[in-house]
Amino acid sequence: EDVAAPPVPLAERRVQAVRDALYAEHAATVIDLGCGSGRLLSRLLQDSSLEFVAGADVSARAIEAAQRRLSPNLLPRAQADRLNLFTAALTYADQRFHGYDAAVLMEVIEHVDPPRLPAVERVVFGDAAPRVVVVTTPNAEYNVRYESLTGFRHPDHRFEWTRAEFGAWTARVAEAYGYRVRHVPVGDDGPSVGAPTQMGVFVK
Repeated sequence: EDVAAPPVPLAERRVQAVRDALYAEHAATVIDLGCGSGRLLSRLLQDSSLEFVAGADVSARAIEAAQRRLSPNLLPRAQADRLNLFTAALTYADQRFHGYDAAVLMEVIEHVDPPRLPAVERVVFGDAAPRVVVVTTPNAEYNVRYESLTGFRHPDHRFEWTRAEFGAWTARVAEAYGYRVRHVPVGDDGPSVGAPTQMGVFVK
């Protein structure tokens, strides 16, 4: 008998969507801003088309977790030589953010207090100014599909945007910093509520 393949978890579909966007834009060097424990980094390092990959997070504990996951002692030499991890805050300009083809903020902006979001915009789009920026964030409209959910999807989320709210933000940022932006739904796209994750791909 044919057995249906198990559904691909949303977290995995999100990683693949980010990788697809980076590949489509021919990014050779990538920095993962708000890298957490290194889930995306571990996948990016498997892509031989990427010449260099960096990860930054405000949490020293997260960077330690990423180092354990991506320990240079465990990685093949060819991958270890292409990796840099460091602690940094996205609200402050940092020279270490400079010089990358692409920056990724995967499930990051919703953890930023709204009054501090303009500082992140200035640092990422204005100061670091990579050619490509990929941003993913939850789609608040999809939350009705989670029967037991009350409030936000994660206790540390400061906000969750509808598709219209995310679209307004991406349009404003793109206009302010000289990018064009396209939107990509990630996950099963419901006709009335959209997909669980929304992604904006900014290109200079």
